[in-house]
Amino acid sequence: MNDFKIHTTKDGSLSLYSFSYEEGFHDKDGALRESIAKYLLPAQLEQFSTTEKIVVLDVCMGLGYNTGCILEKLFQSNIKIEWHGLEIDKRPLNLALNEKIFQKIWSPKVLHFFNCINKLGKWTEGFNEGNIHWGDARQKIHEIQDSLSFDLILLDPFSPQKCPELWSEEFISLLTKRLSVEGRLITYSTASSIRASLKRAGLKIYSVVPSTNKQNKWSAGTVAMKKKIEQRYISENLQFKDLSTKEIEHLATRSSIPYRDPTGKGNSKEIISTRKIEQSKSQLTNTSSWRKRWNSAQ
Repeated sequence: MNDFKIHTTKDGSLSLYSFSYEEGFHDKDGALRESIAKYLLPAQLEQFSTTEKIVVLDVCMGLGYNTGCILEKLFQSNIKIEWHGLEIDKRPLNLALNEKIFQKIWSPKVLHFFNCINKLGKWTEGFNEGNIHWGDARQKIHEIQDSLSFDLILLDPFSPQKCPELWSEEFISLLTKRLSVEGRLITYSTASSIRASLKRAGLKIYSVVPSTNKQNKWSAGTVAMKKKIEQRYISENLQFKDLSTKEIEHLATRSSIPYRDPTGKGNSKEIISTRKIEQSKSQLTNTSSWRKRWNSAQ
């Protein structure tokens, strides 16, 4: 476990720092708090209250916070759950499950789910079922039957600069094809490269509203859908909003140039290098000019 450093975030929940990726798994303010604010609340699970079944895909499950928060809520309803996870590394979940601070967060039902996924790679409870697909998400997603559409896609890899493989135009397009008509793809990323790829894939995008103690941030994440969301879902609870003028203009800068991985087997250095070359030749607005203009306007 020398690749990871265990630490406690400000809300008292457990998280990890990856030395391999030189990046933490969560916001320092709180692992649990971040999953609630950036994934659970934007999912607005009440929209599925009349649904018989919900199908969830967790891309980069990690320690399991995003799925755990969603399941805690769904277990309070009668909705059937089909869950799929894509994760390359078994160690984070296994490590977390051995820590009392992590165990205390979850209900017995969610802990049972985590333990089944960790030990067996699958979970069943009544009509509910779940499967984890260990390995490179770009290949492992093909293990999930093509006919299955996801109502929720939780996209949570390390940042695009650290793990561009799972933010590529091609992988995002693949996820989009698997999203149900009423489904939502939710991610913490606000990068214009990711949002532009989501738009080119045909999705409508919305900005996750930062929590009150993060008002200095212009966005806390992105929600993407195949159809325009009903205004009442935007108005209720104010979890997300239409993109601001600043965010729209960000999509017209060189930052919006996507990460490309046409073979689905490229490594991070190749993908980042290719993007830098494309940015250097681009006629799009320089991102620093966009940033300078908006900073002076504030």
